[in-house]
Amino acid sequence: MSDGSLESLVPLPEQDAREEPTVPTADVPTVEAAGDESRSEDMATGSRQTRRRLSGRLRRLRRPSSLVAARPDTPTGRLLSTSARAARTAGTVLLIAILLLGALYGLVLGINGFARWNARRLATRVVSTVSSENLLVIGVRDGAAIGFTALKIERANKRVLGIAIPDGAFMEVPGQGFDRIGVSYVSGPTVSEAAVSNYFAVEFKDYVVIDGDTYQALLQDQNIGAIVGKIRSTDLTASARSSLATFLGTVNVKDVWIVPLPVKAMSVGSERYFEPQRTQVADLLLQWWGVRIDQQKARTRVIVYNGVGTPGLASQAAQQLIRQGFQVVDSGNADHFGYVETTILVYHAPTEASAVRAALGVGVIKMQSAPQDLTDMIVIVGADYLPPVSDTSTETTEGAR
Repeated sequence: MSDGSLESLVPLPEQDAREEPTVPTADVPTVEAAGDESRSEDMATGSRQTRRRLSGRLRRLRRPSSLVAARPDTPTGRLLSTSARAARTAGTVLLIAILLLGALYGLVLGINGFARWNARRLATRVVSTVSSENLLVIGVRDGAAIGFTALKIERANKRVLGIAIPDGAFMEVPGQGFDRIGVSYVSGPTVSEAAVSNYFAVEFKDYVVIDGDTYQALLQDQNIGAIVGKIRSTDLTASARSSLATFLGTVNVKDVWIVPLPVKAMSVGSERYFEPQRTQVADLLLQWWGVRIDQQKARTRVIVYNGVGTPGLASQAAQQLIRQGFQVVDSGNADHFGYVETTILVYHAPTEASAVRAALGVGVIKMQSAPQDLTDMIVIVGADYLPPVSDTSTETTEGAR
């Protein structure tokens, strides 16, 4: 109180220019020794209030910065703001990661669910093939085949599935080699059955022959019931034929699905033929019969040659092997017709050689060391081979030769 300034009452620390402005120093009136007593008390009271205000301000200034609410324009405020933004960003990233993991988990569940559903669907197809019937429909005009339709008849489902094969499609014809499927009918409908069975890896034991106009109408209208009463010939027994006719007459057109064999048109000179497209055919076989392409590749491949010269001998032997599940990849005549014994030359799959001999009833097995990519075995039919006697009840076939 000697000089009357506030600095002499309480020492104030230096403040940053951005903090609250310092209280300006103002002259505090001095107390005169000989003055009014009430005036002295008022002055004393004012001094005490001033000290209390200054002391409170000093306490606020000396309070730790962590307890002070930082403003955004201070270093502490900027640090806290940056930390808050980082925390929000980390939270957002974590939330996105959780959502992505959840979506991935749901996708995995969906894929697994679809796989299980597809497996059950394929299993159902395999079961349905057990109770189905396979029938080969042959369209004939002027004694020549104009087309073949491989049918799968599902009586339990009251539907008919099929693949229409043009007569110009090239396939292995037992006894005739790689040729148009149409020429198979020249040797009889059973050769056509064997050719289709060999290519599709699906066994066809029964056939019906209908006229060309009825056959074309079948493909165009998908009306399977239209062939009832127009069958020219068949290897079905009388009772089986009657049962089939009754069933086909009840099948709705919307439940008949006959699709053309996927082929690629080819021309050699003036001749035009069709090359079956194996990949698309494999898809149809899987959908219609439940036959997988890997099962077809697993079949033992056999070439059959006629070593005697009797017409149709190689074809009959090839048909027997096809019915036993072997794949005949070629057939024809041997280098000469003097083979007394049937010879089985084994290049691959030696464990299947005995099955080939059992199917034919004869055969001398000879192992070969030379590599062979086209076939697993070559069968040369000798004079000891006896073709099987057919025991099927077959009506006269118009186009058989």
